[in-house]
Amino acid sequence: MKIAKLKHLPNALTFSNMAIGILVICSTIHNHSISGIKLGCYMIYIAVILDLLDGCLARHLNASTDMGKQLDSFADFITFGVAPIALFISNMNFIPWYMMVILILHPLAGGYRLARYNLQGHCLYFTGLPITASGFILVTALLVNSYLHKGFTARFIIIYLLLILIVSIMMVSNIRVNRIIKVKEIYGVKNN
Repeated sequence: MKIAKLKHLPNALTFSNMAIGILVICSTIHNHSISGIKLGCYMIYIAVILDLLDGCLARHLNASTDMGKQLDSFADFITFGVAPIALFISNMNFIPWYMMVILILHPLAGGYRLARYNLQGHCLYFTGLPITASGFILVTALLVNSYLHKGFTARFIIIYLLLILIVSIMMVSNIRVNRIIKVKEIYGVKNN
């Protein structure tokens, strides 16, 4: 009975991840301060932990489902694809069209990366940089800047846009990224 109830825990963690992303995006509408950026970054860090836990827990409880996989992708798209860009935009007074094109690349590349992952099946590696890692990198840059400066300097804006280009290219690339917890260890596959 208890194990049956625990099987819903991975999806609860996924919904918590999604809720954090939505809250970060909504909070950027009202809070245009450096403290708002810091809070949003810390919330996304919590979502990173939840994202790691939901998959591990689903595999451990043998509760992996296609529905859970799709929900996880939607949550990741919101929290790690859109929310870091929303945090950046909320503290800009004016965004030229060419800058907006670069900013949109991140969620577009993230959406492609997640769709490709959903079609990939079980593998010992990820193809392309996971969107969770990409979002983590972007919010870390925002957090470090928020402790160093009271706003966005011209240098930081250029660095952040270049960082978006780099992680976006890495997400859609064919580079192989090892999983933190290898599938072969979970399923008991022995090395040859």
